[in-house]
Amino acid sequence: MKTHVLLLVTVVTLGCEREKQPPAGRGTGALVFPAPRAAGSAGTWDQSLGPVIATPSIENGAPLVFVRDTGNTRDLEVDLFTHDGQVARASLSQVARRRECAWERSAVLTTSSKDPAPMAWALALAPGVAKAIAVDGVGELLPRDSAILVARIHRLVNALPDDSSSAPFRGLATVVRDAWEIHLEDSSTIALAVATRTLNVESNPRSEVTTIIIELDRAAGQDEWRTVFARRDSGPEDRVEGTDLLAALRLRDERTAVAFARENEQGLQLDVVERTAPGNWRLRWSSASLPCSP
Repeated sequence: MKTHVLLLVTVVTLGCEREKQPPAGRGTGALVFPAPRAAGSAGTWDQSLGPVIATPSIENGAPLVFVRDTGNTRDLEVDLFTHDGQVARASLSQVARRRECAWERSAVLTTSSKDPAPMAWALALAPGVAKAIAVDGVGELLPRDSAILVARIHRLVNALPDDSSSAPFRGLATVVRDAWEIHLEDSSTIALAVATRTLNVESNPRSEVTTIIIELDRAAGQDEWRTVFARRDSGPEDRVEGTDLLAALRLRDERTAVAFARENEQGLQLDVVERTAPGNWRLRWSSASLPCSP
């Protein structure tokens, strides 16, 4: 969705048993580790994230905006976040609702000549809500470090417990489609990745996309990494598009957070996942919980 270096590493796991695939229909999505625990109740706005969250549309690059005050049509001042840790100030002029959803708008982005918009901005928040944390893509690492990171992610993705949605993909090759690293002020290193498995059945091709966050377990040893967050999305191949890391953030409450975009048959959805303590992450907010009229 954004400009990334894609790393395709396919490793065939042991076993060749195939279970009967579920019927075609809507894709499924579930947090598999840790248990679902969103901040606040479903259908509410996280006030600490400010009045607006935006990202470029996949379709045309124009800003897709989620607003807290659905009656406000004024221009919105925002900070634009990039993977290189830079922030630029801009203004979003709301244009129209999308798909009859009061929370979701399209907008036009304007900036001053002194502070032009970065070409690769991926997330917009109200000024002062967060500070940017630099993100290193796997393609920016040294080849040896890149290979070690992908192998580590591959092992931990395959170690996730199976459920009814993942059972049809058991034994299939896992592809680490994209991976990133962030380095925190407390010297922690966090790795994030998107991995896929595909069931190529002519009458009903299906895909599984796993979004995973892993963290070094310092108490267990230098090379002991553990999964601290994982989400699976699965369904018909043409309806499960995948996930992209938008930005890594330091929020006003001093917690680290990352923002993801997920594209599926409901459209583009944004998730904010936060680190509440070393080794403890949770889903803080999701645009998918905001109610929209049918």
